Amino acid sequence: MIFICSLIVIVILSLGFTSNIKTRYSIYYSLAALISILISIYEILRIVSNPKLNGLILSIEKAFMHGNVAISFFILVMFAGALNTKWKVTRKLLSIRAQLAILGSIFILPHGILYLVRFFVLKLPNILSGKTNSTLYLIYIAVGLIAFVILIPLFVTSLKKVRKKMNALQWKKLQRWAYIFYFLSYIHILIVLLNDEEIDLIKLISYTIIFSSYSVLKLVKQRDIKKVRVNSSSSYSCN
Repeated sequence: MIFICSLIVIVILSLGFTSNIKTRYSIYYSLAALISILISIYEILRIVSNPKLNGLILSIEKAFMHGNVAISFFILVMFAGALNTKWKVTRKLLSIRAQLAILGSIFILPHGILYLVRFFVLKLPNILSGKTNSTLYLIYIAVGLIAFVILIPLFVTSLKKVRKKMNALQWKKLQRWAYIFYFLSYIHILIVLLNDEEIDLIKLISYTIIFSSYSVLKLVKQRDIKKVRVNSSSSYSCN
């Protein structure tokens, strides 16, 4: 439920403040960085002294820390490249696609860094000593780590100053790694859900429908683009 609420809120904000995000992106980046820092500080304090949040504030903190907000931004980035460009909603998303990707990357940092620290500090010693034996958990960490490593250059090269310094063809080739990141993100989420004592079917079905829909839409769009190119080449040859 937290994921669905996060996605709805991010969709509404992105479509409602498209122009503002496009022109004042630095403010949004700063706000995202501040939130990520606060989330990180709280999570560190929780490990050390176990402070407790309650109610709505706890739900909001979980939405950020568990990656629900970040993945919501990435879902918009995904569908911006898969939906029909004639649609108004697609054009709006495409106009701020880079900004959405950067916001998603900033918000995923606490999740990636702190869960990695927790693994090495709290989980790994128990695994090495034989107290814990969870193959699925190790796979979950490995997949998440690979996805996180792939995300870093995608994040950095999405920044305007960096992008301007790169060759356009090289930039496009690098950004294709985003497809692998999306796939690994889904596998990472899937393993997390399957590793729970009680599987959250609503969340599992929601993620599966979203990522499956994206895959189908993207494949259809690529097929249509290839058809247009082939027809254009044929027409050019005939002339």
